[in-house]
Amino acid sequence: MTVTAKVFLCLAACLVVSISGCAEHEQQGIKAADGVSISYERHEGGSPTVIFIHGWGNDRSVWKNQLDYFSSQFDVIGVDLPGFGMSGDGRQAPTIESFGDDINAVIQSLKLDNVVLVGFSMGALVAIDAAGRHPDKVIGVILVDQLHDVEATIPADALPGIVDFYMGLIANPTREALLTNGFYKNDTDESFAGVVAMLEQGARPGWRDSLVDALTWLNDDCTTAVARVAAQIIAINSDLKPTKVDVFRKYAPSFEAKIIPNTGHLVMWDAPDEFNEYLEESIGRIVSGAR
Repeated sequence: MTVTAKVFLCLAACLVVSISGCAEHEQQGIKAADGVSISYERHEGGSPTVIFIHGWGNDRSVWKNQLDYFSSQFDVIGVDLPGFGMSGDGRQAPTIESFGDDINAVIQSLKLDNVVLVGFSMGALVAIDAAGRHPDKVIGVILVDQLHDVEATIPADALPGIVDFYMGLIANPTREALLTNGFYKNDTDESFAGVVAMLEQGARPGWRDSLVDALTWLNDDCTTAVARVAAQIIAINSDLKPTKVDVFRKYAPSFEAKIIPNTGHLVMWDAPDEFNEYLEESIGRIVSGAR
């Protein structure tokens, strides 16, 4: 694996377990603009509404330690993006923009206000896109282990190799590859077993295309999209690589970052208690700032 692929593992480090814990809740759904079904679960609590957005190759069960936990405080929604989880297939062009429209379809359909978007890995890109293009409903964005350096770019000749690497990892997830590339550090037996269970059927239609588009978005659209977001942006990152706060603040001056040491990309799995504490604090800061 190339150094470049390792640097950008966060986009594809989403080969995660589909662990039960959300399945007992009623499944709900709406239709996207192109007719593809969007599945979600909702735990109606207080305000604000917190929408959890998963990354590439996984589904809302990546938030297994958050959906129930925060439902006693907030109106919590876990979404499966089209092509993932319980949502439908068939999207002709699975792009970051189309996924951003999906999040806003959920917001509009449920008539939501005071929304905080929490996006993991590729879901962070989706959250940025949704918040920037539809600012009237979103009061804050929380990025989870993504966009450590918003000015970083991927050489064009490296893109095919990165995509092939992660598509190959989906087809053959090995313990060595997952650990070496920093997907997780703790509870490795449980995490590895979950990865294998989830990927039994391999990649779904559109996964390669959505990964290509996400990598392209990082090169071509990232800084413009970040600058378009009027809401507060906060990151909760692992310490796998440095978060360049000053660089991010060139495009979002109020940006803040919280770093959880000794964790992998799945920071909310490796340190769930600390992550939830930081997330609760971040939501509180966003709500206070929006008043």
